[in-house]
Amino acid sequence: MIIAADPGKDKTGVSLVEEDGTPVWKKVVPTPQFEEEISPLLKKYNPRAFIMGNGTRHEIMKNRAETLLKKLDMDIPVILVNEKYTTEMGEQQYWKDHPARGLARLIPKGMRTVPVPIDDYVAWIIGCIYLGKVKAEDVGHKKV
Repeated sequence: MIIAADPGKDKTGVSLVEEDGTPVWKKVVPTPQFEEEISPLLKKYNPRAFIMGNGTRHEIMKNRAETLLKKLDMDIPVILVNEKYTTEMGEQQYWKDHPARGLARLIPKGMRTVPVPIDDYVAWIIGCIYLGKVKAEDVGHKKV
């Protein structure tokens, strides 16, 4: 099992991911409370690696994660992965899990906005990228 994070200024997505890419737990946590939110998870599940996207604030959050792991006496690596297109992939997964209903189904997919923060989905995708379960090419558009 791994723990993955999508770091951000105000909120950070966190996900525990099985080796087959199955999410065990995911949540959007306030960035200031990052350590207190994930400490119990680290102690309970003892992941083999801490995976983090290399985007916004990753340097600061990587340092915070390493400091926490040291404090908990856990010898697991903090590994950065390229988070290119992960937000789009997180949105796609959100809509798979929460399909539009009623009249909202008539709105073209490209015009719908996700009604909640999806940083937890993005963290899950980041973990799956590390595990080799998905690639940026899976986003399905011509930019890749």
